[in-house]
Amino acid sequence: MKKFIHTSLILFCLLLQSHLFANTVIVKGYIRDANNKAVANKTVKIYTDSSNQTCLLSHTTITNPNGYYIDTLICNDDIRKLKIMVENCNGTVLINDPQVTTTNIVESNFTICVTQPPTPTNCHAAFSYISFATGVKFNGAGSEAPGGDSIISRTWLFGDSSVALTGNRIDPTHTYTKPGIYNVCLYIKTKKGCESKYCSTVIFTPVSNDCNIRVQLSTEKISSKKIRFNSGLSETLLSDSIVQRIWKFGDGSSLDGNQINPLKEYKDTGVYNVCIQVRTAKGCEKTFCLSVIVRDSVPGILPLPANCKAAFSFSIKDSTITFNSENSRAASEDDSIISRTWYYADNSTSVSLTGNVSKPSHTYSKPGSYNVYLVIKTKKGCESKYAGIVVIAPRPEPVNCKANFIFITQGSTVKFNGSTSVPPAGDSIISRVWSFGDSSTPLTGNHIDPSHQYAKEGNYTACLSIKTKRGCESKYCVSFSLRDSVPWITPANCKAVFTFTIKDSTISFNSEGSHAASAEDSIISRTWYYADNSTSVSLTGNVSKPSHTYSKPGSYNVYLVIKTKKGCESKYTGIIVIAPRPVPSNCKAAFSFSIKDSTITFNSENSRAASEDDSIISRTWYYADNSTSVSLTGNVSKPSHTYSKPGSYKVYLVIKTKKGCESKFAETVVITPRPVPANCKALFTFRIQ
Repeated sequence: MKKFIHTSLILFCLLLQSHLFANTVIVKGYIRDANNKAVANKTVKIYTDSSNQTCLLSHTTITNPNGYYIDTLICNDDIRKLKIMVENCNGTVLINDPQVTTTNIVESNFTICVTQPPTPTNCHAAFSYISFATGVKFNGAGSEAPGGDSIISRTWLFGDSSVALTGNRIDPTHTYTKPGIYNVCLYIKTKKGCESKYCSTVIFTPVSNDCNIRVQLSTEKISSKKIRFNSGLSETLLSDSIVQRIWKFGDGSSLDGNQINPLKEYKDTGVYNVCIQVRTAKGCEKTFCLSVIVRDSVPGILPLPANCKAAFSFSIKDSTITFNSENSRAASEDDSIISRTWYYADNSTSVSLTGNVSKPSHTYSKPGSYNVYLVIKTKKGCESKYAGIVVIAPRPEPVNCKANFIFITQGSTVKFNGSTSVPPAGDSIISRVWSFGDSSTPLTGNHIDPSHQYAKEGNYTACLSIKTKRGCESKYCVSFSLRDSVPWITPANCKAVFTFTIKDSTISFNSEGSHAASAEDSIISRTWYYADNSTSVSLTGNVSKPSHTYSKPGSYNVYLVIKTKKGCESKYTGIIVIAPRPVPSNCKAAFSFSIKDSTITFNSENSRAASEDDSIISRTWYYADNSTSVSLTGNVSKPSHTYSKPGSYKVYLVIKTKKGCESKFAETVVITPRPVPANCKALFTFRIQ
C-alpha cells in the first residue's frame, strides 16, 4: 500500500510539473461574425501574462479564409496565462484571458459584429526590396486587391525618423542616413474599402561600386512546415563570384557553407524572418531578408493548380527589346492569366512592369547582358516564373566623320572656317571645340567660323575637334607662322589685299580690293606666289582674279605683291588650306550564310560600294575561331569556313572601296554538336594463350 501511494505521488508531481512548466503553448481558435460567417484576414494579438517578467511575449497572427488562426508560443520559462485580443467591427477591443491547461493547447474563439456593407477581406499587402549603395529600392507590386477591386492608396513607413510616404507609390526608393536594421511597413487600401498591412525587417548595407551584389531569394512550400529556399538567381559583377552563403532561418537555426537552395523544416507554425548573408571572392558582403509564414494546412482548401506555364520570346532592334508572352498558358481551359509582372533588371536595381501586358517593349540605356523574368498569375491562383537572357550589343561607333577647317590671316587676326568638316551620312555635328595653339582657353560650343586675335608673332598649331549626334569624334590640326610685315617700307596708302574661294582643290583669288597710293596712281603689276611644294610657283603680270589648282591637300602661304605706276609696293599674305576630300560614307558591308555540318558558306554579294562609280576592292573576313581570330584577306565574296568544334562564333566582314569607303558587318553563327548515332556499339573479344 505504501509503495502504491509513493508511485501515485510521483505521477502527480510529474503531472504537476508538466503543468507548471508549460514552455511551449499552441494557441488557436475561430473568429466569426454575428451571422456565424468566417472572418478572414482578421488580426489576432496574443500576449503572455505580464506578471511573469522572464517570459514576456507578444505575437500577431491573422485568420485564414475559414476564420481560423493558430500560433505557437515558446519561452524558456513557464507560460501560465494569456491575453488574446481582437478588434471588433465598431473599433472596440474584445479580450479573452484564458489559463494554460495541462495539454498546453489553448483555444480562444471570438464572435464579432457585422458591418454594413461588408468590407472586402481578401486584399493583401506585400513588398520586396533591394539594398544598394545609397539606399533601398522597394517594390510593392506583389500587393493584391480582390477581383474587381483596385488599390488606391499605399502608405510606406520606412522605420527611421522620416515622414511616412503617402499616395500610391508602388516602387519608392528610400535613402537611409546610416546602415542598420529597419522595420518597414506598407499599408494598402482598395477602392472598395479593403485594407491590409505588411511589415518586414529591412537590412541596409551600403556597398561600393566594386561590391555590386544583387541577392534574389525565392521560396517553395514543400509541405505545411517544410520550405525550399532558392538563391540561385543572385548576381555579382562579371569579375566576381559568390563563395559563401550563411542562412539564418529565424527560429534560431542557421546553415553555413555555400548552399544555393537549402530545404528547411520548421517545428512550429509562425512568422519567421529568414536572412541570407552573401560573401563574394572579392570580400563583398550583402544580407537579404524576407518574412516566411508557416501555417498548418487548412481543411477544405483545394491545392492551387500547378500546370500553368510562363514563357516569352523576344526580338531586338537597336537597344529596344520587344517581348511576346502570348505562348504563356493558364492551368486549364476554364482558367486565365490575370497578372503578368516583368522584371527587366537594368543596372543594379530591377526595373519592373506590372499589370497584364503580354507584349511589352523595353529600351536599355547601355549594352550588356540582362536576366529578364516574367511571373504570371492565373484566376485560379496558379503562379509560374520564366527567365530569359537578352544581350544588348554595343552600337558600332561611326568612323567616317572628318574634322577639317580653312583659315586666312589678316595681320595678327586669324579667321577660321570649319564648314568643311564632314559628319557621316544621316548624322550631324553637335560640338566643335577650337584650340588656337596659344595660352587662350579653347572655344567650346558649336562655332563654325570663329576669329582669334594672337598677341604676338610665332609658330602656332590650331586644332578643331568635332563630335556628332551619333557619337563620332574627329580632330584636325594645322601648324602655321605669324610674322611681322615685310621688311621694306610701304607707303601707308598703298595696299595689297585679296580674298579667295575654294572648290575642291582649285582656289579662285580676287585682288580687286587692292588699291594704289592715290587717286592719280594705278596698279601696274601683280605677282602671285602660290607656294606649291618646296618651290614657289608664281604668276606675274597684272592678273587681278587668278585661279590655281593644288595637286594635293595641305596648308599653303600665298603672297600677293603689287606695284603701282608711282612706284608704291605692297605685300599681302594669306594662308589657305586644301582639305582632303571626304571619304564616302554610304558603302555597306553585308552577308548571309548557310550551314552544313560544321562548314559555313558565306555570301557577301549584297554588299555595296559608295556609288555607281565606286567598287569594292577588298574584303577581309574574321571567323573568330578559339581565342585567336582566323581571318581571310583579299576580295573573296563567297568564302567557306569549317569550324573544328561546336560553339557560337562572331563573324565579321570588313569591306573597302576604290574611293576609300569602309564598312563593317557582324553576325553570330552557331555550330551545334553532331547527334551521336544511337546504333553504334563498341565490342571486342580476347583469348588467353
